[in-house]
Amino acid sequence: MHDAYTPVVFYHHSLRLRAVMVDNQPWFVAHDFARLIGLPDAVPLLPALEPHEQQTLCLGYTQDFHEEVTVISDIGAYRALFQFGKPKHGEVGRWLNAVLVPTLHDYHRVPDAAPRRENLSFEGRLIGVVRWQGEVWVAWRDLPAFMASGKEVSV
Repeated sequence: MHDAYTPVVFYHHSLRLRAVMVDNQPWFVAHDFARLIGLPDAVPLLPALEPHEQQTLCLGYTQDFHEEVTVISDIGAYRALFQFGKPKHGEVGRWLNAVLVPTLHDYHRVPDAAPRRENLSFEGRLIGVVRWQGEVWVAWRDLPAFMASGKEVSV
């Protein structure tokens, strides 16, 4: 099993929802989410989800205190809202979409994840590029210069 994840704890109308990011994707503790939508526990919730929408992992609170829990993906959470939610749970969906998921992504954002402009020297001329998500992006207007040369560009 992977090392323990440290949960981010949110509260919605005094109900706790623990969340973690796994491979840059938000996951929610199934038991907490079930209680948030009015179920006593996650027993009826989990069979309604696809296998890839749930997993078991370890949450770490302190060096000596860990807890194994079942978590559901953000898509699983929306599926659960659709299948088990009541009209009053519309605000839970809006909270997930507008607050919780963006906050989790912001909390776990890599400092250099923002796109940044750079200049690339190619055949004696400077071409503006954007380095983003581990790749170099070239403007359409500059692409013919690369294609006409027939050379592979390394950056």
